[in-house]
Formats: sequence, C-alpha cells, structure tokens
Amino acid sequence: MENLIEALTAKNKEYVHAVTKQLLLVGKSDEEVKTILNDLLPQIIEAQNTNILARKLLGSPTEFVAQYRPKGTTNQKSTDKNSNDSPVLMWLDSTLLFFGLIYLMTGIMGIVNPKGTQIYGLITSLIMAALAGLVMYMIYKFYYAQTEGKRKWNWKNLLLIVVVIIIWSGFSVFSAMIPRAFNPTFNPYVTMVIAVLVLGAKYLLKRQLHIRSTLAPMSTVRK
Repeated sequence: MENLIEALTAKNKEYVHAVTKQLLLVGKSDEEVKTILNDLLPQIIEAQNTNILARKLLGSPTEFVAQYRPKGTTNQKSTDKNSNDSPVLMWLDSTLLFFGLIYLMTGIMGIVNPKGTQIYGLITSLIMAALAGLVMYMIYKFYYAQTEGKRKWNWKNLLLIVVVIIIWSGFSVFSAMIPRAFNPTFNPYVTMVIAVLVLGAKYLLKRQLHIRSTLAPMSTVRK
C-alpha cells in the first residue's frame, strides 16, 4: 500500500490522508482502514492517470466516508465549529457583522469630521445591514453550499441576488428621505460603542451556536 500512496499526486495524498482520518473518526480500526484503502488506491491512481482528482471522482472525504458510518449517525449534525447552517442564524450573523461595521465606520467618520452630516441613522443602518446579510446568505446558499467541484450558477438564483442588490442600492440612495424622528443618529462615540457591542454579540452568538459564516472560503464548505 505504501508504494501506491507514493504514486499519488500531492493533492491526492492529501485526500487519502483526510479519508484515513475520517474513517478513524467513524470508528474503523487500522486493519479496516487498510482494507478500504487497498481497494480505493488503485481507483484513484487509474483516475489520476487521466487527470481526474480523487475529490472529483469520489466526492469530498466526508461524502465518501459517509457510506462507512454506523447506521443511525449518517444524518446526525456535527457540533464542530461553524457546522450550524441554519438560514436564519447565518443571515443574522452576517447582518450583525455588517451593522457593526457600518456603525463603526459612521462613528469614525463622525470623529474625524465632526462638522460633517451623519448619513446613516439607526434604521438606515439596520435595513442596509439586513439586506447585505441577505445577499451574502443567498450567495452562500446558491453557490458555496453546493458540492465543491460541481458548483455552478443558476440564472434564476443569480437574478434574485441582483434584484436584492438593486433594492439595497436604491435604499441607500433614498434613505436620507426617512424622517430623523424615525431614523435617529447618535454621538460618534456612542455610535462606536454600539458597534463594538453588536460585533461582540455576533462573536458570542457564533461561538455559542457554532454558526457557519456566509463569508467562509470555498474550501471550508462541506469538507
């Protein structure tokens, strides 16, 4: 088996290493892992000779090893970091991030230019953050949540994202028309304190609920 492993490309070696680790995690013994790999390696090498990676041939390590999981655990959700992909929580996580950043920048601008007009009030910032969070979740849902190597855009989904972005852009332009009584602004230092509190709340929620980020790199989704 060692000779077969040495014949693998670097990426395929990484794949086999990940599969081995996953098999041990689902309870397979060393001998069982060797038996599985002895059957698997020739297939990978044969595909490798035609420039097909193991991941494309067999799916991600997690997907491949799913067939070897004990019955009753296949659909069990992991409590590992960033495994919670609840749509509401992922949208909330992104919304809090954008709201915190918007308010942080608003506060900084207010301190740097005290005589300037504070553009983004409370309601404006909340709605803009909510729309930005929705866009980020839609990008995740319609693209990154697909199996790596098979990701592609659906024109209907892409159109939905464009519509939300247009609404987001339009709102940012006309938000100045919202009466100040319904869209209050605060002292720049208070604004920055609110931003820090919101970003802190985001961090705590993510840590406690293991929320998957819509900003997660492509390689971290569905591994």
